[in-house]
Amino acid sequence: MDEEVSVITKNDQNIKHLKSSLHGWREICVLTNRVLRWEQPFHPAIVFGVSTIVFTFIWYMDPSFITGISMFLVAVCVLDYIVPFVSPMVFPEANWNATKEKEFNQACSNIELAKSTVFETVTSLKRLKKTNPWLYVAVVTVGLSTLAWLGKQMHNLLLLYFIVLFITAIPGLVHHGLAKRGLSYFERFTKKAK
Repeated sequence: MDEEVSVITKNDQNIKHLKSSLHGWREICVLTNRVLRWEQPFHPAIVFGVSTIVFTFIWYMDPSFITGISMFLVAVCVLDYIVPFVSPMVFPEANWNATKEKEFNQACSNIELAKSTVFETVTSLKRLKKTNPWLYVAVVTVGLSTLAWLGKQMHNLLLLYFIVLFITAIPGLVHHGLAKRGLSYFERFTKKAK
């Protein structure tokens, strides 16, 4: 019980820290959260369209790996400087209200949840490595071999594009209950197969 309270308290602290570090980005975070959750019928088209435009641009430019990473980091650095400076001019402080604050808190909670899910997955793999090394080797080997096989079958940029589309679709699928419905269909299918 004390451990659960400690985890909740740490999670709240992480969310507060994230909110303070994203203060200049809060309007962008709220808009992004709305679009990723597909609150309007046209939001999936925006998500997939933006992803497609970005990957088409990368494909057209065909940068080397180092150049691509460098340009991505330059873009992140410039945006990190410009957005907090320009955001108050585009989104006046007077327009910020309790509803937007609640949505910003939800967006920060979603980011923290995604981060903790990644860390929990890594921790689970480390625990599996200690408790059952043979299963760990089998799971990692099969997973990475499958990824390597997929990478051999299609262009790496195309594979990354599909991975990004899948990851960006998760919040919308979860928000509309489609992920839960798909999981229940999968569970029914596996029960019938047995």
